[in-house]
Amino acid sequence: MSSAKTERVQPNAHPEAPRQPTDGPHSEVPHPPPEDHHAKEHSKPFPDTGWRGPISSQQGGSGEEDFMHKPPYEWKSEGDLFKPKYYSQCWCGNVAFEFHGDPIDAKHCHCRQCQHLHGAPFQWAVIFPKTSVRMVKNKDNSLHFFSTQRRQGIHDVPCKVSCDQCRSPIFDEGRNTVLAYPSSFKFPDRKVPLDFQPTAHIFYSERVMEVPDGVPKWSGHKGQSELLPELTTQEGTMPKYKGTPEQGQVDSPHSGPTMPKHREANGNK
Repeated sequence: MSSAKTERVQPNAHPEAPRQPTDGPHSEVPHPPPEDHHAKEHSKPFPDTGWRGPISSQQGGSGEEDFMHKPPYEWKSEGDLFKPKYYSQCWCGNVAFEFHGDPIDAKHCHCRQCQHLHGAPFQWAVIFPKTSVRMVKNKDNSLHFFSTQRRQGIHDVPCKVSCDQCRSPIFDEGRNTVLAYPSSFKFPDRKVPLDFQPTAHIFYSERVMEVPDGVPKWSGHKGQSELLPELTTQEGTMPKYKGTPEQGQVDSPHSGPTMPKHREANGNK
């Protein structure tokens, strides 16, 4: 199997994304960054949901007073402009949130931090403005915060939000946006809406699993790094079977495709 040559980002690859030159295979923006990397410029404007104060914790850190009564937690919408469209909850049901409108963007993140914190090969997440998110349930005060920067269970933005009872991850709170996990959403008939389907794989250079889904694969941040081929013969990535049935299995970058055992047996008859 021949590996495709890495392409440079083209101007029309993602017109809505800011472009940043880079000399290497990775984005110039480190990961994890000290700020919420998902709060970049977006093509969709933030809707007016009736919040009239400043964005909570917009400067980051733990100094925001009474943050539990500001978006994305318990707060009141002026003029009832907040119209719930989606609902999410933790596995045990102690913590629940509602969401106004559709997400700004959706992505899969393959960075090592996401792999470690989620116990999965990559993360699936959607981006909402903080003012489009509202908490509707916090039974037994189950809401839990964790700061990956300080490695402590405190509300220090950016931080991860979960349930303290069942430990289900719910979303990441950033300075301007929330990075929510669609697996906790209650979709009608369990059908994933189009706006929740990822537009990119990011930090694909750190992947442990290759995903041939036709969605652009960025070595770092979307629009700010190089586009990578989605299938390679790189050792140490899943799945081991990467060829077509005709090509057979790729065992290593050096061996090339080999004939599957069942085909080899049939071929010797």
